[in-house]
This record gives sequence, C-alpha cells and structure tokens, in this order.
Amino acid sequence: MTTRASNPTAEPPRYVLEGRVVTLNSRDEVIERGRVLVRGSRIVAVEPSGGPLPEAFRDALRIDTGGTLYPGLIDLHNHFVYDVLTLWHVPKRYLNRTQWPRHADYAPRISLPIRVLADHAPSARAVVRYIEAKALLAGTTTGQGIRTRVSGGEALFRGAIRNVEEPHDDHLPAGSTRVMDLHDDTADIESFRDALESRAAYFYHLGEGVDDYAHHRYLDLADHDLVQPSLVGIHCLGLRRPDLDTMATRGAKVVWSPFSNLLLYGQTLALRDLLDSGVTFSLGCDWSPTGSKNLLQELKVARHEAERQGVSLPSRTLVCSVTADAARVAGWETQVGTLRAHALADLLVIAGADGDPYDTLIGATEKQVRLVTVDGVARFGDRALMERLAFNRSHPPEPWAVDGVAKAFHLWADDSPLNDLGFEAARALLDDAMADLPAFQRRMEHDERELLGPGAPKPFVLVLDNEPQEVFATGPAAVEFTTDLQQVAERIALDPPTVSGQDYWALVSAQLNLDDTLKQRLRKDYA
Repeated sequence: MTTRASNPTAEPPRYVLEGRVVTLNSRDEVIERGRVLVRGSRIVAVEPSGGPLPEAFRDALRIDTGGTLYPGLIDLHNHFVYDVLTLWHVPKRYLNRTQWPRHADYAPRISLPIRVLADHAPSARAVVRYIEAKALLAGTTTGQGIRTRVSGGEALFRGAIRNVEEPHDDHLPAGSTRVMDLHDDTADIESFRDALESRAAYFYHLGEGVDDYAHHRYLDLADHDLVQPSLVGIHCLGLRRPDLDTMATRGAKVVWSPFSNLLLYGQTLALRDLLDSGVTFSLGCDWSPTGSKNLLQELKVARHEAERQGVSLPSRTLVCSVTADAARVAGWETQVGTLRAHALADLLVIAGADGDPYDTLIGATEKQVRLVTVDGVARFGDRALMERLAFNRSHPPEPWAVDGVAKAFHLWADDSPLNDLGFEAARALLDDAMADLPAFQRRMEHDERELLGPGAPKPFVLVLDNEPQEVFATGPAAVEFTTDLQQVAERIALDPPTVSGQDYWALVSAQLNLDDTLKQRLRKDYA
C-alpha cells in the first residue's frame, strides 16, 4: 500500500499544521505550540509557532488543528485481508499456533469465508478498500501484511496507506514476510538465509506459543546462524530471556502483539525480559479474528498488560513502538516515524493538547482522530479539516461519521485499481456478500463464467498469507485442513471499523483466556 500525489505535474500543495507537536526526535521532543510545514509529500520544517514563515509558505494554507501532532502510526504485524472478520470466540487455551486452526469452527468462520471473498473481483476489491479505511481511521499510515494479485500476475497495491512489502518508493526498502515455519532441510534454510541477506527487514512468525514446540522454532534459527540484523521476529512468545538477549546482541528485532497472545494463549511476553534485553520492538495488531482492531486499541492492551505484570513501561516507549522504533524495525527510520525536516509527511493529529502527550495518544479513540496524512495527502479526519485540505477538487472527500462526529475519507490515489470504489460502497457490498456466503459464491461463479469465459485469469484476487493448509500443517499432528467451500458458514458479520457497540463488547466479554480486569479496563477506555 502506498500513496501517490493526486497530480504529479502540478505545483505540490503547501500547508501548515499548528498544534502541540510530538516529534519523537532526540531533540525538540515536544513543541508545546509548534507547526509542521508540508510541501507535497515532504515535511519542510518542524518549528515553534509564532515566528515568520518562510517566503514559500507566506500564502500557504494554515490550519490550527486544536490537537497534538504525531508521526503516522506503523503496524508491523497484521494479516489485513482478514480484518473484515469479527472477533472469534476462542474455544480454549492453546499452547502453540498449530493447534487453534484445527478447531471445527475455524474453517467455516475464518478460513473459508476469506477464501470466498478473496477469490472474486468485486469482493476482493471491497475487502482491500474496507480494511485500508479501517486502518486509516485509527491513525495507521503504514502496514505490514497485505498483498494483492492482479490478473494472476504482478503484485500491485497503490492505495491510501503504505505497505511494507510493496512500498513503491525508492527511499523505502521493501521488506519481506514469511508465515510458515522453517523446514529442517538445506534448501529451505538457505532460502531463509538469502531472504535475510537481501532485505532490510524479514518478518518471520517466530515462537508463537508457550510450549517447547514454540521455543524450538527459535532454536532452529539459532542453530543455523539465522539470527541476524534483518530478522524481525513476530510474536516471539516462546523465546526465553537468553534468546531475547541474543536477538538484541545480533541486532534482530521483535514485533509484540499482546492482545492476540492473550486471546489465544492466555499470556504474552514477559515484559521485564523484553525491556531488560534491550531488543528493539514494535507493536502489531495481528488480525481482527484474534487481535485488536487497530493500533490505538493495541496500545491500550499493552499498557494494561504492563500494569498487570507490574512492569514500568513508559508511555513514551509505547508510542515509540508504533512510530520511531517501528520505523527502525522496518529499516525506514530516515523517512518515517519522526516529525522532522525532509521526512515523508505521514502525520496523525489527535484532538486536545493538554496533559502528557504520550498518554494522550495511548488513550485516544477513533473519535478523537482529527487528521491522518500519508505522503502529505489528507486521507482521513474531521470533515472540516478534510475539506480544507482537499487540494484535488476532482476527487472530493467521502463523508462518514464516528459516534456522531463528522469525518471524511479521501482514498483516491494515482494508479489505484480501486478509485471507482468508495468506503461506503465497499462496506455495503461486503455486508451483502457476508449475509449469505454460499449464495454469493454461486452468483460470482456464474458471473465469471459469463464475463470471463472458462480458464480466463481473474482480474483482481487476494493472496492469502495465513491459510492453515500452507502454514499450520507442518506442526505436531499435522492434518489436512478443509478447503471445501461448501462448508463455509452461511452468514457471518462484517467487523465494524471502530471499537464500539454492545456486540463487540459482548464478544470481548465471552473470551475465555482474557483476564476479567483487562476486559473491564479496556471497555472503560472506550466509555
């Protein structure tokens, strides 16, 4: 996912955003009354307000945001395609990630519905549009874990937020992702080594679980000298303190997904070990079936889990885990993650400028997201701000609302195959499809035969990266997972884009592996 300027031949837009500025730099950390000057896709200056503006900005649009400005949030672990699905009722406490996909309810309600939606152009396009908007409205400007395939060929996703695997920007080295466990054979080990050596960041699901099987996935790497600086271990729940020390010493990194860990395994990383090891870490939502809806929720879970473990986890450290430190994990620290001159203009504005600025972000909900920009383009925010920043009048913002507050999206991007599809249209299409999945599947198959003919490549399908027959069948007691679409659930609900509503809190309340205190505190966060 990446953005493009609306009109590359025109003079790049210039504007000034004023408010409290949280730079996440080592110097000028917080400017209580500051401004960020943006020209095109870049930040030109970050400075205190009050002085004269540079000549080039004397006639630029100036906006007092009435809020606090941060770098855009970076989600470094997500299976985005699945984020149309609601929270799964996890039936028991598991020991490792090879176990839960074997439950009888998993395929009909998670794997098979996504297969149906991903395999047909109308629903595949709607999935991408919906989950992209869902991430944006909570301040996420960069995500890891989405790929698409167009006509069965080249991966392409030029949308409204950045994609770690396909950044489409010479300044941002592409990362790579592996979900499947390393096989104990020479060819796979050398392929893994080649991936480490060719990427700034190689994201690998590592040690997801609490038993010896999960720990041995780390030993597989250590035994073959695969713990290297480009290694980004997702989860790392099965790692022990010496393992984390080795990761830190060798420059490897960790992505922590506490809500997912707690939902599936009833525990997460020992935070004292994580912090004392000194390993660089970031946060990731995982996916909506067994994780947070967005990073604002994940930050709250992380804060509460630190309190439960009795560990001091500074608010600034948490904010860095989704901004400056996350950029370092991806190898993008020179371009994003901080607010400074020459960086890419990925910004988030949260309403209010009082109190601790880091607590302000952690405590924020989607309703308080005033503005999100990517590459300097206003993508989501309060409707009044979005309309003032709508420099491309040919593609006006799409109105929406969060808890009665007027908001708007601007999702149009050069070269995007989704420019004819708005957020509300995508939501309506998915809602209709998921209301009767077998009927939708039959209708799509009929339409494709009529329009494309037998054997023709599909114009737009999604590549799924978390399918059990490819990922989980390598574990203990491996079994063949069903791919029979006839077994898909007749109806499943589309996951609402925000953390709200009695239905969602009922799903959280029913989770067997969550501590009651966490359930209560999390709901209070959104009261």
